[in-house]
Amino acid sequence: MSRSSTLFHVLLAAFVALLGSLLFATPARAQVVDVNLRTTVFHEPSSKKSQMTVVTPAATLAVMPWEWLTVSGHYEADVVSGASEPIKAGPLSSPDIISQASVKDVRHVFGGSFTLKRKDTHLTAGYTYGAENDYKSNGIAVSAGTDFLKKNTQIELSYARGFDEVCNVAYPVTRDPTLRQRLDSSKGCFTSDATKQSQDIDIDTFQAAWTQSWTPLFTTQVVGSFQLQHGFLGNPYRGVVIGATGQIAQEHHPDNRARSAIAVRGKYYIKGAKTTIGLGVRGYRDTWDILSQTVQLDAERYMLPWLRLLVRGRYYNQGGALFWSDDYTGGEPQMGPRGQYWTGDRELSPLKSYMLGGRVLGEWRGRPGDRIFGMLLTASAGANLDVVKTNLEEFTLAGQAPDDTWAFILGLGVSGGF
Repeated sequence: MSRSSTLFHVLLAAFVALLGSLLFATPARAQVVDVNLRTTVFHEPSSKKSQMTVVTPAATLAVMPWEWLTVSGHYEADVVSGASEPIKAGPLSSPDIISQASVKDVRHVFGGSFTLKRKDTHLTAGYTYGAENDYKSNGIAVSAGTDFLKKNTQIELSYARGFDEVCNVAYPVTRDPTLRQRLDSSKGCFTSDATKQSQDIDIDTFQAAWTQSWTPLFTTQVVGSFQLQHGFLGNPYRGVVIGATGQIAQEHHPDNRARSAIAVRGKYYIKGAKTTIGLGVRGYRDTWDILSQTVQLDAERYMLPWLRLLVRGRYYNQGGALFWSDDYTGGEPQMGPRGQYWTGDRELSPLKSYMLGGRVLGEWRGRPGDRIFGMLLTASAGANLDVVKTNLEEFTLAGQAPDDTWAFILGLGVSGGF
């Protein structure tokens, strides 16, 4: 039995035992149940048949049998359909090498957590399991936080550990990366198929957050995070043209990556306009030499006592990875080999993106003697739409600029508290 399978069964048994103790315990003096349902639709159009659509329905159930305990369960699915380019070629390659491969997959994610509260502190622990045809994930997360200085200051620390597995071609460890072929199908993954293997990906994430209310109108937050990744960090399906004669090899990334980021956010309420203005900046750096900056501005206003409208905009800029090149077949220094690694991932190339979006949210509150629809103490419904434009500064497909650089993200959600 694999380490991830063992961990899954141990944590699942612990969670079932805890849930059972709650279900069959003596009825508590107060019970509160929150249900949250939401769906997100991501669509990336393209006139070259490389469009992509991802539908993500999700549901969360939280039960608070006592004031000091919250137990929650979560389910989420990613339904993916579309097409992508399985081979990355640069400007020096023939345009005929560009092709599309259909992508259809469904990812299921199950999770559970519990939160303990006492006075001004809280402790949360949770487990998540995800599975799709070619990828499995197991994750545990813990966080602890406290309020002090009359609840004007909050500090929270968290840690998450991911034990993931990805399907790949069963090549010998000694085979030179330039001779490794890409995975062409998920058929046979995580079975006894001798042509497939599973490779581990270990992820450790540390985070610290400080939230401060300076005045009743002004609040700030500082969040720092650090992540370590180890294992197969490329895309097993992606091939890259690495030779002038058209030689293709599977994408080859370093096995280790350290990532760090710091974000600072502030919100200020303008009484006269009844509007909250928010500004956030974020800086990121990793050991693959990617440096990025993000700036986001938003404004939210109560249009009615129960209705809020939010508009937001975001600018993102990043440099390319140390080993990034648009063409690995030659042409130094702007194009050509970049050492022992090669990639076809546009997310590792220099790029800029711009986002503009908004959200409308309605919230209603009842009371024990006057519930909403006769059963709800709280209810909310909302919708959001974001439009993202990405400018790829160097990335091409055999010298042709991709046209799938627009993305539309629609979200719908409802929630209720009993």
